Amino acid sequence: MIPTMTNLPVIRPSNGGGVLGQTFSLFIKNALALLLITAITIVPVQLISNYGFPFEFKLLSYSIRDVIISIIFLTLLIPVVVHYLIERLRGGKASVAQAYRWGLSKWLRMIMYDFLQNVILTAGLLLFVIPGLFMYVRLLLLPIVVAIENTSVTNPLETSRNMAKGQFWGFIGYSIVINGFTILVTWVTGELFISLDFINGISVTLFYLFINWISLLGIILTLVLYLKIKSEQNSAAAQQNN
Repeated sequence: MIPTMTNLPVIRPSNGGGVLGQTFSLFIKNALALLLITAITIVPVQLISNYGFPFEFKLLSYSIRDVIISIIFLTLLIPVVVHYLIERLRGGKASVAQAYRWGLSKWLRMIMYDFLQNVILTAGLLLFVIPGLFMYVRLLLLPIVVAIENTSVTNPLETSRNMAKGQFWGFIGYSIVINGFTILVTWVTGELFISLDFINGISVTLFYLFINWISLLGIILTLVLYLKIKSEQNSAAAQQNN
């Protein structure tokens, strides 16, 4: 049975710095725990990647390995981070171990829907920019839906699409800010890294650890958006019932 989260925390970001303020606040308040979560997933993978293959093989298959690592391993970070942060938002004592147990229970579904999302987005981009943007907005919350809900009884594609209704420009604007910030930090860090004289397996691992840690901002953004929309939907439903 695919597990689902209940009693989700109610958040209203507009009253506390907005969606972006809530996103950065969650990241900063949980920075060390998020770094630990990232390290548990990224460090073993990078060490195997850096030391487990001949240099020539790494050069020839670099892009292939990156895609495999992204699809198989980095998707695990999404449900783990989501579970940990939701427990924190509930006011409970969040556990990294429990977060990973939740993530592992969702891992296969995350891989399946991540692959499907990439296929749909690629097809949308091939149909020119505008269809690609509409596909991007409709699927933006898909990973969060899969990480939280029971996808054996609900259609996460439909849920993500319905939650995106009326959110086109908001989703685009938030994504530009967070992705722009992440790209800027990645570029600056990359330039500093290249300028160093001690590039080896360990330093490369630390570089990717930092980059993937900063990239968690994208996951946190979509989580905040999901919880915000859910809170609004539940509030509207309660008012109708009354």
